[in-house]
Amino acid sequence: MNAPFPSARLGSGLVFTSGLASIDPATMTPKHTEFADQLEDVLHQLDSALIGAGSSRERTLKIDCYLADRRWFPAWNAAFAAFFGATAPARTTTVTTLPIDGLLIEIQAVAVAG
Repeated sequence: MNAPFPSARLGSGLVFTSGLASIDPATMTPKHTEFADQLEDVLHQLDSALIGAGSSRERTLKIDCYLADRRWFPAWNAAFAAFFGATAPARTTTVTTLPIDGLLIEIQAVAVAG
């Protein structure tokens, strides 16, 4: 079973990503159990989605992050700073229940296209 949505869409000169999460599309279960592994996978997916849509992390304007538990916030914060560096976009982080058991993080982004 594949997700019924694209990883990113273009509109009005912007790239909008879908919610990106460390999920095995064949089983719709998390690929990893550890937060660090899910985070690494999600950031890799973000790079791929942005590049595939003609953008990049440096052109990202806004990130929305959803965490399953607030204890993951320090790790997310450190990874965000390292991943984006001086080109860090605006950001919102929300602690919430995620749609798949064992899922610890999901992100979505808006970036300038090509």
